[in-house]
Amino acid sequence: MESQKLIVEEKEETLKGPSLVVLYFQRADNPNKTVAIKTTLEDSMERVISVAIKKLGLRSQSIGLLGEGEPIDFIGKTVGEVIKRYNTVTFQLSSADMLG
Repeated sequence: MESQKLIVEEKEETLKGPSLVVLYFQRADNPNKTVAIKTTLEDSMERVISVAIKKLGLRSQSIGLLGEGEPIDFIGKTVGEVIKRYNTVTFQLSSADMLG
């Protein structure tokens, strides 16, 4: 009877979890009203904005997003895509009521 050796290879495993980021939102009509939201780069920007809208007390259905004074297209984008494209984590939210 031949004896068999069990060879165990040690593998270094790197756990890759979602990267966390903190986004800052402020009301365009009152920059003193600010909220910070911790999220992941893979999260939907639309979902994060909806949370910010509630926390900032905005009531309008139509919301505009600005980053560094530039309008931001966030529909269908992830948080990571928006950050990469516009190079900012600070945003201003404005409702249609504010814009007139």
